[in-house]
Amino acid sequence: MIVNIKHFLRNSRQYLFCRHNEVTVKDYKYFILLDSKVPNIVEQIYPYFEKEFFSKDEVLIVYRHHFENIKAIKKAIKKFSLKGHCFINLRDIPSVKDGIWFYTHNSMTNLAGMNKNVYSKHVWMGHGDSEKVSSYKKIIRIYDYCLVSGERAIERFYQYGIFRKEESYRFLRVGRAVLCSVLPFNPDKVLKKAILFAPTWEGPMKGESYSTLHLSEENATFIKSVSQQLDIDTVIIKLHPNTGIRDSKTVKESIKTIQAILELNKKIIFISEIDSWVYSFIYKKFKQKLEYRDKLHEIEDYQLEMGITNISAMASMIAVEGIKTLVLYDEKIEEQKKVEFSFIKKVNLRQLEPLYSFDYGLDNDLLNYESAWESLSQRELFTQVVKRVSSSQ
Repeated sequence: MIVNIKHFLRNSRQYLFCRHNEVTVKDYKYFILLDSKVPNIVEQIYPYFEKEFFSKDEVLIVYRHHFENIKAIKKAIKKFSLKGHCFINLRDIPSVKDGIWFYTHNSMTNLAGMNKNVYSKHVWMGHGDSEKVSSYKKIIRIYDYCLVSGERAIERFYQYGIFRKEESYRFLRVGRAVLCSVLPFNPDKVLKKAILFAPTWEGPMKGESYSTLHLSEENATFIKSVSQQLDIDTVIIKLHPNTGIRDSKTVKESIKTIQAILELNKKIIFISEIDSWVYSFIYKKFKQKLEYRDKLHEIEDYQLEMGITNISAMASMIAVEGIKTLVLYDEKIEEQKKVEFSFIKKVNLRQLEPLYSFDYGLDNDLLNYESAWESLSQRELFTQVVKRVSSSQ
C-alpha cells in the first residue's frame, strides 16, 4: 500500500510539473543531461548551439525539475528555440539505445543517466577549459570520452592522476569547439579600442574560489594602470552569470568594484541580458551610469585590445583569439596562488606594478585538433566526433 502511494505521488508530481515539457525521446539520438539549480544553466551551454556545434533540431536537453530554476529553464529553452525534456525523479530519465549523451556540468545525476542508458555512449565536454579544479575532477573518469581543447587539457588530466597515458584514446581534440566561446569576432570592423574585464564568480564551494571581486580598489587601480599604458578609455565589463548565486556578499563586492572603476571616469559598457540575475542587481544600483549590451559576441563597434580576467575558462577564450590576456589573483587565497600558467601572465593584485609587459606567446598545446580536423567548421567537427564515438559501439 505504501509503495503504491509513493508511486502515485511520484507519477503525479511528474505529470503536474513536467507535462507539456516532454517530447518523443525516441526521435532523438543526441542528448545533453542537466541537473542544476542555477537559473542560467541553459544560457551557459547555449554558445555550443550558437556556434552550431550542436544542432537545435538534433540535440535534446534533458533537464531535471527544480523549483528554484524551472521557470528560467523553460523560458530559456523557448527563447533559444531549443528542444527540452523535463524529468523529476532519477527513474524518469529517458532510456534510449545507441544514443550519445553529452555532459557539460558534473552531477551525481549523471551517474543515474548512465545507468539508465548502458547501451549509449557518454561524453564529457564541460563548458570551457581552465585551470580550475572543475576541469580535472575524478568524476570525469566515468565518461567514455572527453572532448578537450588540446594537449594542455590532456596533460592536466595526467598531472592530477585522473587518467593514465594508456587511456589517451578517450580524448578527442576539438580545439575551439570545447571552449564555448562568447567573444566577438570583428577583424574587419575595428572602430574603437576597449579593455575587457571579465572576473569569475565565487565558485560552487569554498575550495574553488578564484574570484578577485573582493579586492575592489585593487581591481580599479590595475585597470587604471593598464588603460593608461594602452591609452584606452572604454572598459567592457562582463560578470560571470553565476555571480552572487552561492554567496550574496559577492553581489556587494561586484557593485563596489564597478563603482571604483566608474570613478576612473572611463566609459563602461556592461554585458548582461536584461532578464538575467546579474543584470537585475547591477541595473538597480547603477541604472543609466552604465551603457548596457545583451551579449559580448554582439559587440561590433569595439576591438578588444586587452582581456583581464581571473583563473577561469574566460582566460583561455581570450588568449586563443590572440588578445593580450592578464589573469588577476589574490596571493592570500591558496587555490589561486598555486595555479601556474605557461601562456598567460598572472598578476598579484596585492603587489601591483607600475607597468606590465604583454610580451608573451600563446601555448601551442592549448588549442589542438585531431588529424585533419583543424579546417572543419564546428558543425563538421560534431559530425567527426559522432563518427569517432559511434565507431566504438
